[in-house]
Amino acid sequence: MLKDRAWAAFDRAEKHLPGEDLAPARRRLEEIRQGFETRLRVALVGRVSSGKSTLVNALLEEERVPTGVTELTFHVTRLRRAERESLTVHYRDGRPSRRRGVDEFRELVVQAHHDPARQAELRAVDWLDLDLPSAALARFDLVDTPGLDSWLGEDSARTLRFLGRTGADVADATVEHASRADALVLVFASGLAESEERLLEDVTGAGLRRVEPLTAVGALTKVEYYWPYCADPMAEGRRIADRLMHHSGGHRTMFELVPVAGQLATGATAGTAQDVADLTELAQVAPSLLATRVSRGPFFVSRDYADLPVPARRREALFRRYGGYGIVLACDLVREGLTDRDELLAELRRRSGVEHLRELLLEHFGNRVTAVKLDRAVHEAHALPALAAADADAWVRWRLEEAAEEVTRLRLTEHVFQELTLLRRIYDGSLACTPDEVAEVLRVTGEKGDAPAQRLGLAENSGTDTLVRTALRRQAYWAGVDLDVARGPEVAEAARTVRRSYDLLLDRIQGAREERKEP
Repeated sequence: MLKDRAWAAFDRAEKHLPGEDLAPARRRLEEIRQGFETRLRVALVGRVSSGKSTLVNALLEEERVPTGVTELTFHVTRLRRAERESLTVHYRDGRPSRRRGVDEFRELVVQAHHDPARQAELRAVDWLDLDLPSAALARFDLVDTPGLDSWLGEDSARTLRFLGRTGADVADATVEHASRADALVLVFASGLAESEERLLEDVTGAGLRRVEPLTAVGALTKVEYYWPYCADPMAEGRRIADRLMHHSGGHRTMFELVPVAGQLATGATAGTAQDVADLTELAQVAPSLLATRVSRGPFFVSRDYADLPVPARRREALFRRYGGYGIVLACDLVREGLTDRDELLAELRRRSGVEHLRELLLEHFGNRVTAVKLDRAVHEAHALPALAAADADAWVRWRLEEAAEEVTRLRLTEHVFQELTLLRRIYDGSLACTPDEVAEVLRVTGEKGDAPAQRLGLAENSGTDTLVRTALRRQAYWAGVDLDVARGPEVAEAARTVRRSYDLLLDRIQGAREERKEP
């Protein structure tokens, strides 16, 4: 297996680094190896107040990351799956990391405003590790970063002064932790910049390493706030996302940009039977009148209206949870006959865009986790010779080069790197392939899953003969592409890569057949 061959390469590399002189290189090689062996890390990156923490909660399907306590949102939080919930606080002043209860840490923030000793502890916090028994974290860890802004508004600056930090500190921490991640979710909120182009500049100019469609997707957040100015805020979100991707150059940075209504998603996750009962009552109100009332937010949640059947107190709870757009959308769905609580809340989550974003993370990152992490490991191993001191002798330099080559040689011996090169050319639009061919390249390289049936676009229960016939047929098609001189040398090279992918897939199918002792 690819992982086994990669581990063997690391073992061989370590043997080239004996002695005390090469101890720093051994430690660096071990860091690279551990980065390859750990779970996939996906970092959310964007400007302060772009909705990152709300989006994390929506992906988790529960509110676990603080969104209203600004002192906490200015720290990096890494979320990992575990059997039990726990919080580990890491400090930047040299003191050992400490386990705390989540509520205990929130209390620390409150106490720090009145207790100088508590304030000193809070100021020393570097980052937080939050372990959760969450099924949403089964395939990857999430890293919630504070923001890329170096210059912040007065409210944020006041909070940072209390924490003993600056906007530049926040941006540096965001870039540092995002650069350690294997993949990125670039979070945009269009209200935070004067143009779509500036939104992209916030990310591309931040100093993040290797931001490319292979390892980055985007989320256009706070889409619900386009309502009531846009009757269909998700459609407006898709229009803006399309402009960012195809007119502002976003396709060179991320694989896809997904409009997301984060408040709607988190509200639907926490929705109660009382919510659905209240929404069902409000659905009896004429749509135009309800939209008018809801659009006057403060009045809708505080005034007594004779033409609204739900009292102001419960309307306020609905507005806080779902927002104005969520209330109107939910009532529209009820009028269409969706009155079952679970079905209504599930449809609201689907309409929020979060389900599509989660599927994208699983397909685009999760299904290629080994390839993505090995690509990163090889890139980092390539820099091992740079660890040699300026006055290092030739023997040390030679050892470092030999160790690096053991790992970087994988680029030449493993077909997955040819696939990654092909994918990069597909993503940047430099390859003249048809949409069907692009879809097939994505599928056969693992976009939809690693199983042979998934790579071939077949039903899960397809028999071995069906798998073989399909793979041979598609291999023959790409052989024709390879021989078609009118398609050009670049497409021919791509076709040879795809043919090799089918070769390896046929080997897997045959190997599985032999293990099952099929005729």
